[in-house]
Amino acid sequence: MQQVLHNAMKIVKKDFASDKLQIVWNIVFMVYMGFATSVIIDNQFEHMDEYINPLIDFLLVFYAPLLGFLFSRRSFRYLNEDSYTRMLYFYRSIPVPASAIFVSRIMNSLIAFFINGIVLFGVIYAIGNHIRAAMDIPSYIAFILTWMGIGFLITGPYIYWENMCSGKKYFGMSLLVMVITSGTAVMLSLLGYSVFEFVVRASIQWGLLSPVMWGSLMVGLASMLLISKLTYIRQQTRDLS
Repeated sequence: MQQVLHNAMKIVKKDFASDKLQIVWNIVFMVYMGFATSVIIDNQFEHMDEYINPLIDFLLVFYAPLLGFLFSRRSFRYLNEDSYTRMLYFYRSIPVPASAIFVSRIMNSLIAFFINGIVLFGVIYAIGNHIRAAMDIPSYIAFILTWMGIGFLITGPYIYWENMCSGKKYFGMSLLVMVITSGTAVMLSLLGYSVFEFVVRASIQWGLLSPVMWGSLMVGLASMLLISKLTYIRQQTRDLS
């Protein structure tokens, strides 16, 4: 296990070294999304007891899996160059155990969730006067971690498709997941069941002891790890030619 972690760390370091600006572009993109979203979310907090805007659920569910990605050259070129398949072909050609590839992918996701989550939700909290009035910092951290748990849950299938599908199929499946998850959130909101409101009220009531937060994190992480393990098993027999 120690050797797997060592190799995984080498892969992570190589990924960052090969695209040194990816962190900068991620921060810029998340700051932009934070500014674009903060007005809508802050306005919702002002009118929380009057109505729930379905767009809030759509945006937060849409953003959840994006928090787990570092926007690198590979992630932007997967459709034209099938970059994920080429990456796997490269790692098969060198003496790196396949398990290290999956551990490095999970590490990359956790790093991305940490960086993107802090920047995106930090900007929203800094700008949102009504958010700060409604939620103290522990409650807001619980709010953030709950959405990260949802992001973990949705990230699992993306890991599977990265390793098992061509770039075009990966694109199609990604769109399908976005439509299903975001559409379901909007539909529930229109029916009066807002995921956003549920998470907010649980975070305010329980803070860092929120059962919704801990449940979201445990289910999300377990799902991501289980799907990664399934992908690792199935990927061994994938024909990359």
